[in-house]
Amino acid sequence: MTFLGILLALVLERALGHYAWWGRPVLFLGYMRALRAILPLPRLWASSWAPALLLAPPLAALYYARGLIDSPFLDLIVSGGVLLFCLGPRDLSEDVHSLLEARARGDREAALQLSRALLRGPHADPTRRTLIGALFIQSHERLFGVLLWFFAAGPVGALLYRLASRLPRALNEQVPDSRAARAAETLHDLLAWIPARVTALLYGLAGSLDDALRAWRNHAFGAMEQWRTGTWAILAEVPAASLSAEEADGAVAVPANLEESLGEVLRMQRRALLVLLAFFAFFATGALMQ
Repeated sequence: MTFLGILLALVLERALGHYAWWGRPVLFLGYMRALRAILPLPRLWASSWAPALLLAPPLAALYYARGLIDSPFLDLIVSGGVLLFCLGPRDLSEDVHSLLEARARGDREAALQLSRALLRGPHADPTRRTLIGALFIQSHERLFGVLLWFFAAGPVGALLYRLASRLPRALNEQVPDSRAARAAETLHDLLAWIPARVTALLYGLAGSLDDALRAWRNHAFGAMEQWRTGTWAILAEVPAASLSAEEADGAVAVPANLEESLGEVLRMQRRALLVLLAFFAFFATGALMQ
């Protein structure tokens, strides 16, 4: 049922992604405002307890609701629906195509705005983060991280990662550099540590694996105090290294310009997704045969 739920969510997300109203992150922000109105305690929302307080109600409600479902078919619908709302908020290809269209018509302001939006992410460092690397991070945050947690822990896992990935920015906007925002960043980094490396490996398999592993070795012996930022550096740099490919004559081929690079990132995402779905299908088939 887990694999069928993933397929259902991916098909619906692809179908709904063409609508402008889809993917607006209003539910979570509305939930935060409502909870803060119920508990108007500024010191509490700036404390390290804020992330747990925000995460506990929706996770507990979903866990309890699933326990009440007896029908496998209804459970499939609920699981697929939860996963659908955890993906995104928008398909990465939609944002990339909007960026390419803005560049094609010479709208520098719109292109800059879209580029800045794509560059947002955990521990963003403008001195190191390239647009290509940021796309791989966005791909993980919008798609692969949620899918991996869904496969590991069901709808509750997907919801946990989706909310945890949104918390740092949301809390930082409320009270910049607060204990709440730092605790949320730590939680996000912990939850992403393994999935981010799985995503980097998937992109390596979808591109040039030798180049990906060569880039990965540069991060293999990083200092322990850099474990948080190292996760996102691996996710940005390892897949970017796998963009190069070897042609029939042995020459190394790389995308010639930014437009080709962005297109290749999207093609690699599709190939990496197929690899992941094949992995999910293998384990789902094994479970059915037991």
